[in-house]
Amino acid sequence: MPKHAILSDVHANLEALQAVYRDFARLDGLRSIVSLGDLVGYGPNPAEVIAGLNSLAKKGYSVQYCMGNHDAAVLGHYEFVDFHDPADAEFLATHAGLKDFAALARQYQDPKTRKYVSVTANAKASTLWTRAHLAEPYRQFLAQQSKDHLFLGTGVLCVHGSPRDPLFGYILSGRRAQKALEAPLMTGVGLCFIGHTHLPSIWQLRSDQLVRFAGNVICMEPPRLSGGPKMTLDLEATITLVNVGAVGQPRDRNPAASYAIYDDEAHTVELRRVPYDVAATRAKILASGLPPALADKLDAADAERGVAEPHADE
Repeated sequence: MPKHAILSDVHANLEALQAVYRDFARLDGLRSIVSLGDLVGYGPNPAEVIAGLNSLAKKGYSVQYCMGNHDAAVLGHYEFVDFHDPADAEFLATHAGLKDFAALARQYQDPKTRKYVSVTANAKASTLWTRAHLAEPYRQFLAQQSKDHLFLGTGVLCVHGSPRDPLFGYILSGRRAQKALEAPLMTGVGLCFIGHTHLPSIWQLRSDQLVRFAGNVICMEPPRLSGGPKMTLDLEATITLVNVGAVGQPRDRNPAASYAIYDDEAHTVELRRVPYDVAATRAKILASGLPPALADKLDAADAERGVAEPHADE
């Protein structure tokens, strides 16, 4: 079986993606690439990023895609709103019956009713910009190729956010990682790759700490952050969550693109960092009409959180 490159959150950053491509050439046995979503949003080159990943399929790589929350918003599956904007607040009250922030948060918490997602002004503006600049063939590609989740063989799950909430779930704490391991999607899974927070990390728990009772799965203790950047895995004895970080917008004070390599023969996972021309991407953002603050976001420290999100420790 091949090595797999697992990447996430490219966010229309072509320079970062090209640097990762060059890193691929240094790796023996790499034939499979998985995008965990958010190919678009924030950055200035959404079409070029989609075309670039698709070009790898034409070079003989297996390329698979998960849907990200920004991808879904650009496609119109959700509306990003800024509740602090009086125009958005009036629209929500008049057209959606969401008359206050508590009502907005309640509809967000239920994936069956979720339509409006409260985000920062920059996230909303970049979504509207991307909708205006992404031609229909690229929209169709995102819609047709991206999956809610996918499996890399038996027991290896790939999802954008969290097994509990594939598009919007954030795993930012041990408590959230604990809840993620109890999700039905984790049944039989020993290794799960995620993105979404833009923070590379590895969480591990002994598999005997998962107890099945009355049809439910109970995780007896929170997973713990493990060392890296390269680890050998025991998929039977240990359950591992790997956040691959972000290619296009890391938020851990290291601007280098982040992604992971999974070797399913050696049972190893490695988090890799690749420097790229950050100044070139910043210049493109400033020239594009996107919010100028997004140019500074390329080395921001904090993980993105929608303001309708529950507390990170819940």
